Amino acid sequence: MSAPDYIVWKITESEEELRAGLSHPEYFEAKVRNLKPGSRRMMEILAVRRALKELMYGEEKCVIYDSYGKPSIDEPDAPYISFSHTRQYVAVIASDVPVGIDIERRGDRVQRVVPQFLTPDEVAVLSLTPDIDLAFHLAWSGKESAFKVLGQSFYDLKKLTSIVCVDMERKVILLHVEGRELPMHIHFDFTDDYVLTWVQDEVN
Repeated sequence: MSAPDYIVWKITESEEELRAGLSHPEYFEAKVRNLKPGSRRMMEILAVRRALKELMYGEEKCVIYDSYGKPSIDEPDAPYISFSHTRQYVAVIASDVPVGIDIERRGDRVQRVVPQFLTPDEVAVLSLTPDIDLAFHLAWSGKESAFKVLGQSFYDLKKLTSIVCVDMERKVILLHVEGRELPMHIHFDFTDDYVLTWVQDEVN
């Protein structure tokens, strides 16, 4: 299993500038048709398309979505893909196995939702890291990345997944998943603005 390719795109362009870099509006027009020009959602969709084009070496791809909103490239033998967006940033990843990516803007919101996605045992594990606020952000993002790979049957991330280790030096989170013998390896990176996590399905 090779390492995936991914791109983090900071949105600094206008809507017109983003559209100017895309030659196939028919690939995304249905998703933006009812959006307000220049709206945050509009800009995120266009930035995702630009990032995917760059990731595909300048070739635009037709993307389809399943009933849960999971994207895939509409052609045989295409790589697996995953998208994420947060304020001013989008992230796009491609891999030869099922993959999930998540990007989260750093702020104080995550502290308020810790009880919704972490058990006391997980909080104890995260408390061993040098920066508990960063660890909470990584945990939230990491579980979101895992969910994109595991699918809708793992909607209860607090009950069905458990963080067992955070290796800040290797930038890896080990996540136990109910029904799996081996933990998932969630890779991460971070800046002052955001945290980024991604995971490949090592079972496949």
